[in-house]
Amino acid sequence: MGVKGSEDMAFTPLEQADIGGTSATTSYVSMEGFNRAVAYVELGTFDSGDDLDTCKILQATDSSGTSSKDLTTSASGGNYDTDSPIDADGDFVIIDIRGEDLDTDNGFTHIALTVAEGGNSGTDNVFGMLTRHDAKHKAKQKNGDAVAGSKVYVTP
Repeated sequence: MGVKGSEDMAFTPLEQADIGGTSATTSYVSMEGFNRAVAYVELGTFDSGDDLDTCKILQATDSSGTSSKDLTTSASGGNYDTDSPIDADGDFVIIDIRGEDLDTDNGFTHIALTVAEGGNSGTDNVFGMLTRHDAKHKAKQKNGDAVAGSKVYVTP
C-alpha cells in the first residue's frame, strides 16, 4: 500500500519570475523530519543570448538564512557545471540531496533553492520547486492543515 504524496512530501515553490540580471531564492525550509530533497528548475521563455548562471541548493542554520552557504555548487566543473549551462525554453535541472549532506555538525538544518542569470538581454523566465520527501514520519497534511479556500487537499 503506497503513501500519498501529501503525507510524505512538502513543497516550496520558486515563484515563476523573469530573473534577467538578477536572482530568485525560495524560502529557507527545515529538513527536520525528511531524509531527502529534490529541486526542479525549468526555463520558460528565455532569451537566446542568456543562460542560467547559478542553480544550487543553499544550507543555513535557520529559516532566516543565517550563515547561509552552498550545499551544492554552481561553477566551472561544479555540481551545476556553468561550462554547460541550460539556456533554452524547456531546459531543466534536477538536484537531489540527502539530509546527511547538510553540515549538521555545525548546526545547518535548513535549505533553499537559488537561481540567477547575470545578463539581461531579454526575458529570462524560470520556474522551480523544492520538494522535501521521504518523511521520517508519514502524516496527513505535511504542507499545513487544510483551510477552506487556502490550503486544499484533493483525493478521488
